[in-house]
Amino acid sequence: MSTEAPPYHLQIADTDFVVCDVETTGLSPERNRMTEIALIRIRGGQIVDRYASLVNPRQFIPEEIQRLTGITNAMVYTAPDAEEIMRSVREFIGEAVFVAHNVRFDRSFVDATLRRCGMQTLQVPNLCTARLARRLIPKKSKKNLGALAAHFNIRIKNRHRASGDAEATAVVLQNFLRILEEEFDTHEVADLLSFQNRQIYRITGAPKYFTRLQENLSELPHTPGVYFFHDKRGDILYIGKARDLKERVSSYFYHNIGHTQKIHRLVRAVHGITWKAMETELSALLNESRLIKQHQPTFNTQLKRYRKYPFIRIDMADDWPTIGWCYDISDDGAEYFGPFRSRFAVEDALDSINKLFLLRECDGALKPDAGNTPCLYHEIKRCSAPCAKMTGREEYMREVDDIVLFLQGEQDSVLDRLRMRMEGRANELDFEGAAVLRDRIAAVERIIRQQRLMVQSVRRQNLVIITLARRSNVDVHLIKSGMLAAQFLVDQKAVPGDMLRSRIEDVFFSRQEELFKGRREDIDEMRIIASWCLTRRADSTFIDIGADDTIDSALARVISAIAEAGKQSAAATGSG
Repeated sequence: MSTEAPPYHLQIADTDFVVCDVETTGLSPERNRMTEIALIRIRGGQIVDRYASLVNPRQFIPEEIQRLTGITNAMVYTAPDAEEIMRSVREFIGEAVFVAHNVRFDRSFVDATLRRCGMQTLQVPNLCTARLARRLIPKKSKKNLGALAAHFNIRIKNRHRASGDAEATAVVLQNFLRILEEEFDTHEVADLLSFQNRQIYRITGAPKYFTRLQENLSELPHTPGVYFFHDKRGDILYIGKARDLKERVSSYFYHNIGHTQKIHRLVRAVHGITWKAMETELSALLNESRLIKQHQPTFNTQLKRYRKYPFIRIDMADDWPTIGWCYDISDDGAEYFGPFRSRFAVEDALDSINKLFLLRECDGALKPDAGNTPCLYHEIKRCSAPCAKMTGREEYMREVDDIVLFLQGEQDSVLDRLRMRMEGRANELDFEGAAVLRDRIAAVERIIRQQRLMVQSVRRQNLVIITLARRSNVDVHLIKSGMLAAQFLVDQKAVPGDMLRSRIEDVFFSRQEELFKGRREDIDEMRIIASWCLTRRADSTFIDIGADDTIDSALARVISAIAEAGKQSAAATGSG
């Protein structure tokens, strides 16, 4: 049986992983039996579900295994037989990628148990955290679960019990997925599955010019920036960005464990290294994107992949807009909101919206006609049936406006609008319509308690982003209509108020030429900025410049945020 089928070309963030750990009476899946199994589901990088059960093995547990695991014959005597739990185990795993530390052991016991119970074995791929460890942290001599837990500062409760070991393995996997995304540009499941099987070796017989590169490497700074690999003629082979130039560029040459054949070919072709230091990672990201488009290096088309984030899309070009989600932004007149961390997150948001608001869920152009019969969505109160002229366009567009407010975290405004409409229906003696709105208000309040959505329309995003840079500086990015309008450094110790006022006024309060021209590079820049804002919420300050802001109020908020960033920096370094 091939464990690489079906093909997994999905994004890692959009894929379920089930981490498994089993305890057994011995090492042979044919002669020995499971005594305990634990499963943990990871979705969108987060642990979302767990399953665990003791299992009656119907055979004696050796004393040395009882001492190791703490699972005694008395404990499993009243536990369910394998036949009672394996259907639940198989359903829990479903189509998820099967993950374990030394995965062949756990997988072999699960499949052998399924066969003995008369069930089909798993038809999903394996992912081994032990194999990943050998490629991602090669300098660490021990790769057992205890050593990895210590490496990542993971505290294992109930070591050598299935639940404790599965929990630790799940956290190790989360760390590995982050490293693979940030340092190896690995975003698709197919690439992840192949990464674990890559040959492990170091460069032998390195070319003589590598000694010259060592001098380049020694000069690299520990700052964000963009790096360039050149061939022997000086032409650019590859452009990349780094959060830390020295660490990222050095990783290509000091050890190439886990690199693909394409990267090996790139490294062999490199005869020179240059770089541009930047103050922040966002600066590096935007410059990298622009420089790749400008120079179009050969190896970038072969090696560079970007994580795709999903967006909610409202088709505003349609007279009767519909709502859905997509990965790519286009200049098609639609409104795009996001990004969201994963397909699961955007689908949860859409599910809430479709339950609360009455937009049509059918495709294609709408031709309202009173003679049309409304579809099932109207029957289950998920559509206001504009197709049958049961709602007018003005009221329909109010629903669209409410969705925009809801997405941007303005739930109180949505509730106020719904209450006003309810009171209006009641005053018109339309008590049935008022009751429908009353129920929707209750539903909105219930959803608000469960989740607070706060995403932006990509095209309407007007932000000041403040990020700690080197020394006493902060990097200030001014984002106008989703695109970078200005970027500059400010010294926290001597904030230049006049300069800040002038820059903010020029970008947000004067009639500037529209930055967005509808070009592919404009759309890419908007996507990069939106995605960066999502992933850097923890280490940056975001100030939304709204329609009600004045230059004075905006300036005061920016200066206050810069001062607060200075306090946090001083506290982190123990100074001030």
